[in-house]
Amino acid sequence: MKNLLLIFIFIFAFTIQNTEAQGLKIDETTVIKDVEGKTISIDAFSKLMGSGKWMIDQKTDEDGENYIQLRKATAAEKELILNMMKQNMSDSDLVGKTASAFKLTDMDGNIITTENTRGKVVVFNFWFTTCKPCINEIPELNEVHKKYKDNTNIVFASITFNKKEAVEGFLQKYPINYPVITDDENTISAFGINGYPTNLIIGKDGKIADSVMGGFPMIGEHIEKAIEAALEAE
Repeated sequence: MKNLLLIFIFIFAFTIQNTEAQGLKIDETTVIKDVEGKTISIDAFSKLMGSGKWMIDQKTDEDGENYIQLRKATAAEKELILNMMKQNMSDSDLVGKTASAFKLTDMDGNIITTENTRGKVVVFNFWFTTCKPCINEIPELNEVHKKYKDNTNIVFASITFNKKEAVEGFLQKYPINYPVITDDENTISAFGINGYPTNLIIGKDGKIADSVMGGFPMIGEHIEKAIEAALEAE
């Protein structure tokens, strides 16, 4: 089943809040209804749940048949989802370690190094052109960059092993609005990246403040919080 991990996580979040629904299983035979009461497919359900904006209730119709009803998540539930996704996707082994030294040259010839970012918060996104989760999170990452682009204490960089020619074509369809570094297997190897997408937030002290592997709903919100925490840290 597509997005089985995501469905499991969200249902787990739901069962924490509603003990009567413990043991609930959702598969292709389950009747699932959207907020308007229309029956939707398991694939449609999976996509909606993947947004992190919905929760579910188990209900019974007038004929005594059980079904799943979608509803908009409350602010508290969204926070719960975000925290659960963070726990499942974060690489805690990297957090607190000194970041590897780096010297990057973006597609416009600008240079980003350990030295010229010292004392700043650095946000790295590791990706590649045919990675669907990488593509899915680009709009959210662009929004985060838009929010902080005028803050000189934050540096963004998008790093891929793909060649420049391939990335140029990719960016025509999926624009990335901050520096893009291509053909950089050395930096990827130095940071030990083995899953995509991976987002690293490096604190002002040069240590990795957060590391999140794998695209997930509300990644932008998570990165914003990590940036704010890194900015506030002494």
